[in-house]
Amino acid sequence: MQQQAGLSDAMGGTLAAVNYAGYMSGAVIAALIDDPRWRSRLYLWGMVLGLLATALMPLAPSLPLWALSRYLGGLSGAAGMLLGSGLVLGFLMRAGKRPELGVHFLGLGLGIVVSALGAMAMDRLALDWAGHWWGFVVVGLPLLALTAWWRPPVPPPVAATSTAAAPDPRWMRWMIAGYFCAGWGFVISATFTVAIVERQPLLHGQGPWAWLLVGLAA
Repeated sequence: MQQQAGLSDAMGGTLAAVNYAGYMSGAVIAALIDDPRWRSRLYLWGMVLGLLATALMPLAPSLPLWALSRYLGGLSGAAGMLLGSGLVLGFLMRAGKRPELGVHFLGLGLGIVVSALGAMAMDRLALDWAGHWWGFVVVGLPLLALTAWWRPPVPPPVAATSTAAAPDPRWMRWMIAGYFCAGWGFVISATFTVAIVERQPLLHGQGPWAWLLVGLAA
């Protein structure tokens, strides 16, 4: 996109910021919704939204269009990470299984691996920047179908009498501070790993391989 669509470093940083703003908006929305049935619906809608957001990117080399796409993509990411994790965790607990989310979070690394291999394959096919995005739309269609088929069943409504003890305020302050620091340290490396590698003279052209290693490590 930098070579063919005029995407500058500043524009890339702006799009990344918009994407994270979408994720934060989705996190706030998820925190405000208690009804498990609505959380299940929004999870599936969020996955559909992610595919639509991907399809917006190749329509035109337009920063406003790209920004809209990345904001919607951030909302979708919050649905997958927060709502999806909550649905899986609730399903495991209701089924009497250990509330471990390791297999669920393997999807993060697998998604990175798929995106790296997909980028490599589309490079071999000599697709342009827009063709890459359309290729990922095609890849996303069966994944969306799998998501709809394999998602946890809709959880039962929460009983009105059930109450959960609020976390200790001091614990919450430390948790929020820790998450803030983790996010601050994560955002640059996670967003610009490929660009950082490509700027090293001896590693130029190896960006997709670096991204693949990130996915395998995750």
